[in-house]
Amino acid sequence: MRFTPFAPLLLVGALALTPRPATAQISVNLHLGTPLVVTNYAPDAYGDWHSNYRSWRPVTVYSYNGQWYNHSVRGSRPVVVYRSQNSYFLPPQDQDWNDKDRRYNYRHRPTADDYGHAAAPQGRGRGRGRGQNDHPPARP
Repeated sequence: MRFTPFAPLLLVGALALTPRPATAQISVNLHLGTPLVVTNYAPDAYGDWHSNYRSWRPVTVYSYNGQWYNHSVRGSRPVVVYRSQNSYFLPPQDQDWNDKDRRYNYRHRPTADDYGHAAAPQGRGRGRGRGQNDHPPARP
């Protein structure tokens, strides 16, 4: 059997061209940043929308692969949510809320899927009393 001096070079070249999937994953995460936590609206957490919606600020976030981000990337979809203090939440699903807030861009309202994968509200809002899970434990 005859040995060619180019065989080791071909082997090294083939190994150098193998795909590296982890590099692409790291690159994508760097461009997207940390996902936001967007919750569903709950009166216990954010107050009754009839009297409190003017204190909420509408902001556009971007939905991509089931996560929410501050910045748009190719393939993401703009969704307008509300922000109050450091919380992001979807608008109320009450039929009377439609077209109530003139600041809100209704063309980018959340879809049913958005409401389905939003997180449950955490804690309570600004001094509006106790949430249903915030009561002190009963004494024995």
